[in-house]
Amino acid sequence: MRERFVPLKRSKTNHLLCKAKINGLSAILLLDTGASNSCIHWNLKDHYQLESKGDPFDAASASQDKLKAMATKKSRLQLGMHAVGTFSFVLLDLNHVNQTLASQGCKPIDGILGADFFTKNKSKLDYATRKLWL
Repeated sequence: MRERFVPLKRSKTNHLLCKAKINGLSAILLLDTGASNSCIHWNLKDHYQLESKGDPFDAASASQDKLKAMATKKSRLQLGMHAVGTFSFVLLDLNHVNQTLASQGCKPIDGILGADFFTKNKSKLDYATRKLWL
């Protein structure tokens, strides 16, 4: 079996980022093993052709008390050059994240790849070599 990994970039804030495609459209995702759910910026729902699933709910965040969130139906996800199948995201307002990144000279992100992804895909994150093993 051929080894599958996605090369990662380190941002100025020492976050690891990966290039992705959601429903065939390019995205930049920040990897966050402490985030329980993978999410996409609420404002990008239509751009990535994401379909809502269920009703909005309150979500907790490390930087704010409560945020409105909504689950999505499964979407096609590709990380780097590797199709990883279908995956559901949570739509979340990431303006506060992008404002913080911008204040530190970083480009905005489209979403966050969280612990739910790493667990489901039995992925391994290698900080030293900046690789996400699938």
